[in-house]
Amino acid sequence: MLPIIDRYILKEVTKSFLAIMTVLMLIVVSQSYIRILQDAVSGTITNEVMTRLLGLEVLQVLGPVTPPTFFFAILYTLGRMYRDSEMTALAAGGIGLRRIYRSFAIAAIPVALIVAWFTLALVPWVNANKAEIMEQQKGESSELGMAVAGRFNEFSRGGLVFYVEKMSDDKRRMRNIFVQNRQHGKLGLITAAEGYQYTEPDTGDQYLVLTRGHRYEGTPGNNEYAVGDFAKYAILIDRQDQQQGVLPTKAIGTRELMVSDDLRMRSEFEYRLMFPVAVLVFTILSVPLSKSMPREGIYGRLMLALLFYFLFLNLQAISGDWMISGVTPAWLGRWWVHPFILMLGAAVMLYKSPRMFRVLRNRLRSKRS
Repeated sequence: MLPIIDRYILKEVTKSFLAIMTVLMLIVVSQSYIRILQDAVSGTITNEVMTRLLGLEVLQVLGPVTPPTFFFAILYTLGRMYRDSEMTALAAGGIGLRRIYRSFAIAAIPVALIVAWFTLALVPWVNANKAEIMEQQKGESSELGMAVAGRFNEFSRGGLVFYVEKMSDDKRRMRNIFVQNRQHGKLGLITAAEGYQYTEPDTGDQYLVLTRGHRYEGTPGNNEYAVGDFAKYAILIDRQDQQQGVLPTKAIGTRELMVSDDLRMRSEFEYRLMFPVAVLVFTILSVPLSKSMPREGIYGRLMLALLFYFLFLNLQAISGDWMISGVTPAWLGRWWVHPFILMLGAAVMLYKSPRMFRVLRNRLRSKRS
């Protein structure tokens, strides 16, 4: 059974952690929902997959969101304990920083392991499922699967607009069609009695084939127009990507990344490991960073903690670019970010606490003598 001090600290940190996590997840879910809703409105995805994508988005951010949540929970808990003189009372009772670190290590190690499972196993699975869903949606949209009879339908980011009066149940055959498209900078208007979808067997390219119609082509503002009749006319709807079906790097399993010699895959593997390591690094920083005088506000410390974490996120992105481009050697990879953050935190703490700096200097001198 845990001692009273450990139970008390873990209880307070857990309450702060759950409160902060709830707020952050509400923000993330709201932003994800808005983005997914915009994709649905633009026709990129169907309404049926919105809930699935939103659930996958929530699972995807659990790994990256947990380390800062745990970091700020420790800062808030210790800051409140300093403000209410609880840390002073603990120090008077012989509870030093080493004992406080032990209490947080009891929570930090399990949290780091959970985050490791999130980033090494759950996130690749989520990305693979998202890639599969988007591939299916792309196939459906390329086959005009989201077209609706009796209204104007827009595809290819406005490059193709068509209206169809009647459509079969499988949306593959149409009647009384009006089409507007652009080719080589010229605007074309087409009317046709019938139309159907066609897939090129060799390339997989998608076409809308129109029969018994008329085509008008010209430049807006210019009176010169070309008019032609046709028995059959094909419009390219979607060109098949040769890389289709290939998983993105972020969706590849961690085991495959570990044995790969490709720099991009190694960078992705190290990226996934950065979050569980960040839990331990910021736990070490949080104890001295939260120290304040009794009745002193804790918000200044929280702002400093925000700056530290934003710096970590920026270095995280930069380290990946430097590793892939060869700015940093391959053996160093992205591992330098965490020691840099620790050294920077130590420098800031020494600057903020001249007494700590003097104690450290005196100890170094005593060891030399």
